[in-house]
Amino acid sequence: FPVLTTILTTFLAFAPMFFMSGIMGDFVYVIPLVITLALFISLTEAVIALPAHLTSGKRNRKKTVKREHSWFKTVEESFNNGLKRILRYRYIIVLIFIAGLSTSLWYAFTKMTFELFPSSMADKVMLLAELPTGSSLQASADQMIKVEEVVGSLPKTELKSFVTRIGTQEVWQASGFPPGENENWAYMVINLTPYSERERVADEIVEELRNRTDSIEGFARLTFAIEAGGPPVGRPITIRVVGADDNMRTALADSVEVYLGTINGVVDISRNDAPGKDQVEIKIDYDKLSRLGLSVADIARSVRTAYDGEIVTSVRYGDEDVDFRVQLTEAARSDQSFVTKLTIPNRRGRLIPLSDVADFEIGPGPSNFYHLDNERAITITADIVTGVVTPLQATQQVTDHFDLENDWQGARFLIGGEAQETDKSMASLLKAFIIAIVAIYFLLVLLFNSPTQPLTVLSIIPFGIMGVIIAFALHHEPFGFISMLGVIGLAGVVINDSLVLAVHINRLLKEKSESESVRNVVAKGTSNRLRAVLLTTLTTVAGLLPLAYGVGGHDPYMGPMALALGYGLLFATPITLILMPSIYMIGDDFGRIFRRTKHT
Repeated sequence: FPVLTTILTTFLAFAPMFFMSGIMGDFVYVIPLVITLALFISLTEAVIALPAHLTSGKRNRKKTVKREHSWFKTVEESFNNGLKRILRYRYIIVLIFIAGLSTSLWYAFTKMTFELFPSSMADKVMLLAELPTGSSLQASADQMIKVEEVVGSLPKTELKSFVTRIGTQEVWQASGFPPGENENWAYMVINLTPYSERERVADEIVEELRNRTDSIEGFARLTFAIEAGGPPVGRPITIRVVGADDNMRTALADSVEVYLGTINGVVDISRNDAPGKDQVEIKIDYDKLSRLGLSVADIARSVRTAYDGEIVTSVRYGDEDVDFRVQLTEAARSDQSFVTKLTIPNRRGRLIPLSDVADFEIGPGPSNFYHLDNERAITITADIVTGVVTPLQATQQVTDHFDLENDWQGARFLIGGEAQETDKSMASLLKAFIIAIVAIYFLLVLLFNSPTQPLTVLSIIPFGIMGVIIAFALHHEPFGFISMLGVIGLAGVVINDSLVLAVHINRLLKEKSESESVRNVVAKGTSNRLRAVLLTTLTTVAGLLPLAYGVGGHDPYMGPMALALGYGLLFATPITLILMPSIYMIGDDFGRIFRRTKHT
């Protein structure tokens, strides 16, 4: 029954991930699926195949058991004697662990950062280049050669390959950039060598490339982004300025862009309302228009006919109709000033010069109009320097700085990108964690037939998180979404060790003599489980740390999870062997006080 319960507790720890919502739920769905299948297949192996394996070696066991295990008996006895002395100071031990947990949580909330998908193990970098409006494809290609020379100068131990495409940025759609084609656009994909084969992380390499390409003249914008893994969540900072007033919306977007530039660690700021090609804006004088017998429709029709042409007749040649279109000559259409010379017939048949009823302004026009929920919006995006600021911190500074209700009435911010996905993912993950703990509690109530003893087992979980915080602090790694999944897995493993230990101690307490103290029984039960706990820890850690350090090949997605689960379990071992018996003894102390009070 304890084995079945350990399988079910681990399953319950991961099962709520099946119900996570949004794009992150789709991304992590496979993790609990694989773990669930592996757990229940291992349960079948444990109750059917394992007994047969043990039986086959039973003949030689009596002859070899003393020689093989005598050295470990000495270890168990030494641990048993030491634990008896430790349990005398069980309240002090628990206070020491609580102090350690409080310190680690304080450090995590004040010193450590959270990144949805940390980029330390990333091996792909993307670069988006934009030349001034009107640049040709050839000019874009010539400029990108200068960037290729900078990228190609990276050491061979860091650079694996790179590819450049001119006139498009379609690859950036998953990263939050609007897709499309333009002669002044280009992008480059830089493939780095595996993380385990180079000394610098992707952030350091990008910082060098950014500093070296800043000196290249001729670019309107150069933007770097690190492919950190996971589903497409957009750029780290994505702020949409929404409002119906064009002037106010543009002014607010300008202010946001300027303020983002003052935040330390925010780089590569861009926006999607960049001006397009030059256009001629015809500003009509409506009073003159009315006096001269013209309408706006007359002007629009004449200008459209002049530049786009109008079909005036069709002639059949054989079995094909050929349209004849009347329009200005190519030379006239190429001359921006020629529009001022157009004449427009009024209702009386007079030709009125367009310059008599309108003024002309030549300047860049909008490239695209973007809408969100039927309202025009401007999207401002930016990247961050890892370790300096996080997307959540930068976005929070922006929203705190602008008082939209008083200064920008009618406009609003909509946060997207990584900051938005971080909030949604953490809320969904927290809900999954709470559901898992509640489900495990009721399962343990069935196992122990007690509403209070499961609390003793569950109280170990926060102390297991202490080991994860220490491990990530020592490795200078930020917390991420995948590493938090490792924490949930750690909770299941720590509960399993504590659960089997508590079941064994309960059985020994039922069999103990009246003269034997509870402290001796608890110490004996813990020492009996010493071998199993150590073997569980060593085998799991040995399987996880190669993945965490990229030995034999690295995985930027699963590496943080392996680091959290491996080191968390390593630190959780003394928690299981020392803190768990201490809490068990304290629970027994309060139980005896409660029974004595109830009896009196």
